Amino acid sequence: MTLNPSKRDGFSQADAKFLEIVEKYGWHVMTVAPRPGEDSDLWAYSTGLYYSYGHPEIILFNLKSDTLPRIINTIGDGVKTGKRFEPGPTYPDVFAACQCSFRAVDTCHYGEYVGFSLWFYESSDFPLLQCFWPDESHRFPWDDACAEGVRKAQPLLYQPIGKTR
Repeated sequence: MTLNPSKRDGFSQADAKFLEIVEKYGWHVMTVAPRPGEDSDLWAYSTGLYYSYGHPEIILFNLKSDTLPRIINTIGDGVKTGKRFEPGPTYPDVFAACQCSFRAVDTCHYGEYVGFSLWFYESSDFPLLQCFWPDESHRFPWDDACAEGVRKAQPLLYQPIGKTR
């Protein structure tokens, strides 16, 4: 079962605002930043694309904190107009300077990375795609020749736990 974004009575102010955004725009983007002094990933993910448009949710890692939601919203805007993003092909019109590619996230990672989506859908029964960006030579993180910094910046969530880097 999924929460109904139009029924917000009884929720905290923050949760009600989250649901209101899903209802108004079709999705919400949550950015997750490391705590000060923590050396960990920065990521953002959508909630509502699957509910509103039948499209997998999107997760993206380690770009600037204002770039992450902008890219996810660009993807969401495309979905809203009927575009579909699938695992495998590259897409030239998401990032300004490069193509991107998507892979389906293994559900074993949902608990660590997409907590509000789990809350909203009340289960892990929704698809999630990870959006990947390439290195300067247009290689993606699963390519052994990909630049080390780009590989390390994007965990491979399509792999089961223990094999994500």
